[in-house]
Amino acid sequence: MTGRRGGEPQVLGEILAGLMRRRAYARPLELMAVREAWARAAGERLATRSRVALFRDGILTIEVPSSAQRYELEAFQASLLLGRLQADPSLQTVRRLVFRVGHFTA
Repeated sequence: MTGRRGGEPQVLGEILAGLMRRRAYARPLELMAVREAWARAAGERLATRSRVALFRDGILTIEVPSSAQRYELEAFQASLLLGRLQADPSLQTVRRLVFRVGHFTA
């Protein structure tokens, strides 16, 4: 047969997992896990006043309702929150936290 690739046979589950990663089918599930990890790391008070906006390439972007809260998180709590997220075994590696002001009802 032409077009057949050589090599060892692969497990179907590994093929499907790779396809899901490449095609971004797993993103909604990944984002849900990130949201849950953020809620655990941030605590109830902060989690209700913020939301996960994006998680890509190890950078977690969190939206907050005001620039004052953004500054407070960046200046005083970012390293603590990042440490909690990095210690969470259910989450992929978070290398950096970014906070931005978003327009939403907290």
